[in-house]
Amino acid sequence: MKLTIRNILPKSEFGKNAITLTFGTSIAQIFPIIFYPLLSRIFNPEDFGLLATLTSITGILAVLATGKYDQAILVAESKYEAANIIGLVLLISFILLSFFFILLQLFSNQLIRLFNEPELNKWLWYPPITAYAIIIFNCFNEWCVRNKYFTTLSWNKIVNAASHTLGKLLFGFIKVTGNGLVAGDCLGRAFSAATCVYRALDKDKDVFSKVSYNQIKLLSKKYINFPKYILPDQLINNLGQSIPVLFIGAFYSNTEVGYYSMAIQVLSVPISVISEALSAVFRQRANEDYIKCGSCLPIYKRLLLRMTLLGFFGTVSLLFVLPQLFDLVLGTQWKISGQYSQILLPMITLYFISMSLSGVFIVVRKMKISMYWQIYFTLITIISLILGFCIFKTLIATLLCFAIGRGSAYLLHIILSIKYADSNK
Repeated sequence: MKLTIRNILPKSEFGKNAITLTFGTSIAQIFPIIFYPLLSRIFNPEDFGLLATLTSITGILAVLATGKYDQAILVAESKYEAANIIGLVLLISFILLSFFFILLQLFSNQLIRLFNEPELNKWLWYPPITAYAIIIFNCFNEWCVRNKYFTTLSWNKIVNAASHTLGKLLFGFIKVTGNGLVAGDCLGRAFSAATCVYRALDKDKDVFSKVSYNQIKLLSKKYINFPKYILPDQLINNLGQSIPVLFIGAFYSNTEVGYYSMAIQVLSVPISVISEALSAVFRQRANEDYIKCGSCLPIYKRLLLRMTLLGFFGTVSLLFVLPQLFDLVLGTQWKISGQYSQILLPMITLYFISMSLSGVFIVVRKMKISMYWQIYFTLITIISLILGFCIFKTLIATLLCFAIGRGSAYLLHIILSIKYADSNK
């Protein structure tokens, strides 16, 4: 039988969507991969440390501002209802982020002391502005997932990755006053958000023209469980994600924050290529299966097996060569990041598997279970960092304790998601 491209491509809609989104996400990740060697030579670890601190604050604000109503876009009963939920998210986010902007200016001195970062006061405008851009990007990506616009979603990811990577390079080359890494990142994310809005209106302008304040008000009450359960869940998650950055800055140095953040970023690049794409397609397919059959366990098991095998072989192939790769690709000053990445890689692999399938809790409406897990996730992060610092003192040992503690949280997440993928349990 003659072998053609058509024979090789998957026949199922799920497979085709996964290939489309994986391809787009892979193209998007080319930009960071190509330009990391340049960025690592233009900017120093202190610059990356400052960006990591600001990004941690941004992530917390982005969660608080949305009330996590954006998670209701996928499960809304109609396309018009989903469009009004986007209107709700953008409205309340604008109001709350304006308020947070004022608070950050008022308490700038306290934040500088808390995070041990003297340059922080120059950049406190960054978190609320960038948070709004991220919220816009996330909302319209959820819109694409809901409506199976996976080609558009792929383009959104490509533009997002390219814009904030090239923005950093632009400001790095022209040597702007202050930290060009931060300014370029903000510009790129704003451009990405504007592109998402343009694409959404170009495709569904008639739907968004029917967004109204009365509908927004009604939907804020109808989906009140999302801020009630998912907001605490995601806020705790973001706090848990931010704690290592803030802890290392406070108890070690901003330079170490830079090394740590570079290790996490580089490890996340290949992880994001597959996990983000499959997560989006999985949530859409799992939601359909759950509505039709009352369970999404079959599709969950198939994807879990593939992700586990991929994660295992990826870890084995990279674990022992990471310091040399960092030295070769990013420059000698980043070899320390390579050593940190060896410690963090097994934990990142578990994250890769668990977060790819995390949509289960939203699809089967088990937000409260997810919130309880987030509490464990945050507590084990704090406890492991404190134990590492108090007992061993060195950052290497502290990161090892942290990786073991957080790895246990991701393993628990996988076990729980298996259980609740079947609604009969």
